[in-house]
This record gives sequence, structure tokens and C-alpha cells, in this order.
Amino acid sequence: MQEINTPRLSLRLMTEDFLEATLDEDAEKTESLLGLKVSQDWLDEIDLTTLRLEDYRADAEYILWGLRAIGLKESNEMVGFIGFHTRPNPDYLQKYAPHAIEFGYTTFFEHRRRGYAREAVIGLLGWAVKQHPIDTFIAAVSPTNIASTTMIKKLNFEKLGEQIDEIDGLEFVYGLSVKKLKLIKPRYRKNMS
Repeated sequence: MQEINTPRLSLRLMTEDFLEATLDEDAEKTESLLGLKVSQDWLDEIDLTTLRLEDYRADAEYILWGLRAIGLKESNEMVGFIGFHTRPNPDYLQKYAPHAIEFGYTTFFEHRRRGYAREAVIGLLGWAVKQHPIDTFIAAVSPTNIASTTMIKKLNFEKLGEQIDEIDGLEFVYGLSVKKLKLIKPRYRKNMS
């Protein structure tokens, strides 16, 4: 499966076998399948793992757009995860933009404030525009998540609306046109211990 590489990161696809091993709490197998040291933070993501495994089984073409581990090349460890919620152009995004796709990401606590999320987002979105005719990227962020809101705004996302998520509550919906994505200059920080 396709791996997405950035200067410091490797975005590795989480396969159906990997998600099953996660649910089986088989840490050794998850690490073997992913080729990264898997964080306990990931192993605790049971609800997300279950949801994405169901999505994969319902639509085999979605897997390529699904979850990816954010792997740190220097230490070969998983520092977070990123992925798209669906394949491109789902019906639920039509009210915000045609030919859109929504993504989400998490950087594990001990790896935050090092620019990994920004680098992973730029890498994932750059990969996506090469795969499919996408016009707009969508990110839904809780207004209380100051770090993500700040990063999304620095990447030139614009607020398109608001929604209530069943689990997360109020979210602001931001969009970024592919044209503006091409204007983003990647910035990579040196690794900080």
C-alpha cells in the first residue's frame, strides 16, 4: 500500500489486518504489520478502530483513504494518526463544497508542539490531490481545541459553518481550496526532545 513520506514523517496506511490486531490488543502484531513502534495512545482508540474497521469492510475502496499512522522516521515510532473520514465527494459535504473531502488527525500528547500535525496534514493533502479531482479539504474542529484551530487557520482554512457532532459537540467547519493548498510553504522544525 502507498506510504506518504515527508521530510521527518512516514504516513503508513493502517490496513484491515492492523485494525483487527489493534482490537485483539496484540501489540507485537500491530508493530509488525505497521513497521513502527505503536503507542499505547493508539491502542486505546478502540471506538475509532472499530468504526474504521466497519468502514473498510463496507467499502473496500475506502481503505486507501482511511487511517494512516504518523510515524517519526528518526525513531521509527508512531506519534499520531491522520486520515480521511470517507472517500472524496460524499453527500454530507455538499452543503459546504462540491468535490470535497474531510480529514482528521491526532498527535499524541508527548509529541505535540513539534510541527508534526502540520507536516502530516500538508503531506496527506498533497497526496490526495494527486489521487482524485478534489476541490476543497474540510476540517471540523472543536472551538475549544485551540492548537488545531490555530494550525488550521495558519494553513489558510476558512470557516464555512458550524455543526453539532454526536460525540464531540459543537465543531467549526473549515475549508481549504486546492488552489490555496498549492500556496502553502512547508515548514519543518528540527526534532525536539
